[in-house]
Amino acid sequence: MTQALNAVGKKLAGKIVSTQFIVVLIAALVTIMISNTQSALGILCGGLTAVIPNVLFALIAFRYAGARANQKVVQSFFLGEGVKLLLTALLLIVALLMTNLYPVWLLVGFVIAVTMQWIAPVLFLKST
Repeated sequence: MTQALNAVGKKLAGKIVSTQFIVVLIAALVTIMISNTQSALGILCGGLTAVIPNVLFALIAFRYAGARANQKVVQSFFLGEGVKLLLTALLLIVALLMTNLYPVWLLVGFVIAVTMQWIAPVLFLKST
């Protein structure tokens, strides 16, 4: 039973991260058609600053399952969230300070990815 719950969690996390990446990619492609390559790269880079930490969170958070490993499950979620927050901050700082991409487009990509993180679970609620 607990392995099945863990599998459902992993599946949902995979769908959410995939959806985030696809929506960010579509937004970048639309932007390249409407605006320019620099803006599209900003959206893609900004989106990846949210997607990459979420992938790492999912890998860390769903390592353990079961009642016997309940303390490890909780610890892995806290560790995963901490790593996600630190990596997100680090990637945003690097993207904003070390690239010549437009900050507005970076933040637009980031907001799109984070918004999809909130919306995607509702979309997949019945399919898991």
